Amino acid sequence: MIFKLVGIAIIGVVTVSLLKTAKPEFAVFATIATGVVMVVTMLSALQSVILAFDDIVKKSGIDDSIFTAVLKIIGIGYLTEYSSSVATDAGCASIAQKLGFGGKIVIFLMSISIVTALIDVVSALVNV
Repeated sequence: MIFKLVGIAIIGVVTVSLLKTAKPEFAVFATIATGVVMVVTMLSALQSVILAFDDIVKKSGIDDSIFTAVLKIIGIGYLTEYSSSVATDAGCASIAQKLGFGGKIVIFLMSISIVTALIDVVSALVNV
């Protein structure tokens, strides 16, 4: 898996470097395309990890909504980081910073359901 990612990254870097000298306006698109190919390559590995976590959740008796919320938060974090990096590569550092801040706010808002569930579990243990 890592060799595929490294190969894709090297090809992407060479392509972006060549485009920056010949057609700089297309370099950002090559960066985005390289990232998309890398993510698609990793999806099969991510699927097996998600299925493993799903089995753990079923065995533990934890509510599925908590697991779903955690996966969404992780996805938002990765998507925000990737988008912010693309914005930085495109020369828009200010937009990248605002995107990172916005992602953190969304993660904070989504974490409220996890905190609520945690409080419910702790209060149930205390009342036992």
